[in-house]
Amino acid sequence: MEGDLNAPAIDRATSLPTAIGRLQSLLTRVPAPPAAELARAWRAERELLAALPPRYGQVLEALLSRMESAAMFGEESCSFSAADLRGELSVWLTKAERALG
Repeated sequence: MEGDLNAPAIDRATSLPTAIGRLQSLLTRVPAPPAAELARAWRAERELLAALPPRYGQVLEALLSRMESAAMFGEESCSFSAADLRGELSVWLTKAERALG
């Protein structure tokens, strides 16, 4: 029974750094993935988001909404630059990693 209680902690200890690595890899991939693909991949990392304080989810949602808007306007528009948003996602990811650390 004791092993069952420890299993989620072990999985979480390995899955969260793996999720961070996957997201970092997407941000540094050349060529950069399309904005819509990037937003979908970030939204799929629910476990990572659940492990963070609620404010991280609010900020990420705002960034991903703008990323999806940029995708609708051909990646770059006068309102949203997909390249700038990727930079903001990188900052978010760095702060999330520190918060989990």
